[in-house]
Amino acid sequence: MAILLTGGSGFIGSHFHNLLQHDNIVNLDLVEPNFPFQSKYVQGDIRKEDDIRKAIRNNDITSIISLAAKHHDFGIGHDEYFDTNEDGTKMLCKVAAEFEISELIFYSSVAVYGIRDEVSSESMEPKPDSPYGESKLAGEKVLEQWVAEKPERKVLIIRPTLVFGINNMANMRNLIKQIDSGLYFHLGKADNVKSIAYVENLVRATMFLVDKMKPGVAIYNYADEPQLTTREISNVIAEALNKKVRLTVPKTLGVIMGLPFDIVIKLTGKNLPISTARIKKLGTSTHHSAKRLFSEGFRPPYTTIEGLKKMVDWYKGDKN
Repeated sequence: MAILLTGGSGFIGSHFHNLLQHDNIVNLDLVEPNFPFQSKYVQGDIRKEDDIRKAIRNNDITSIISLAAKHHDFGIGHDEYFDTNEDGTKMLCKVAAEFEISELIFYSSVAVYGIRDEVSSESMEPKPDSPYGESKLAGEKVLEQWVAEKPERKVLIIRPTLVFGINNMANMRNLIKQIDSGLYFHLGKADNVKSIAYVENLVRATMFLVDKMKPGVAIYNYADEPQLTTREISNVIAEALNKKVRLTVPKTLGVIMGLPFDIVIKLTGKNLPISTARIKKLGTSTHHSAKRLFSEGFRPPYTTIEGLKKMVDWYKGDKN
């Protein structure tokens, strides 16, 4: 028996490889992993039925973990999100049905809730306010329909917050790099909560829930505890780097300071780590609860602070 891991060559996929037996993994991805692996790699695209069939055929696949997604906040058009996150999910469901696979785990996102003042929980009505969040919610709807067609099917939907950890080259690494360089500043009081998810905890939480899957659709948020503010996150990182964040800038001034970077981005098309959008995002609260998961007995191996320190240790080794 094996698991089809779509998008398994990426950051989160590397940690599934660390946790699971490689001979139990078939990895369907556009690119080969850049980490050591002994799983079966199949080059392919979840938007193409034949590629999915190629990965499933003769491999005794019993379940699918779908990580493949369009998720970056730069350089991706509206329709591209839906091509992968919705239509790709439709293709997975269609081919899974052909091979009588009845278990599917889908990585969605807390982006389906949109930006809101209250703490999000799974009982809240999703109100996405970005193409990414809209496309992830569309993917969830596809899976709900798939289960409605055959109620004995099992679907697990995970809605993680911002995921960070070893091998991550995106937002959190950019933050660590800025603090390390001395360019980072606190934005106003920096007292807004930023829910984040350490990748090793997230992967273990997923497998904890896989073992409990029942017919139907189950939805779980994932965020680590304790929940930290932007100031607390940056201070933990600074301490781990043996640095200090010495500057505090009013929010309005911080946004103004991002304007020159916006101009460079527009002229060059480059995705710079600083922009007015990123600065505004930094100052926005994103508070999401994973109480449902924790109430069912999951205990993450690392706290938020321990996860941040582990990533900083990796960053220090990786930059040398």
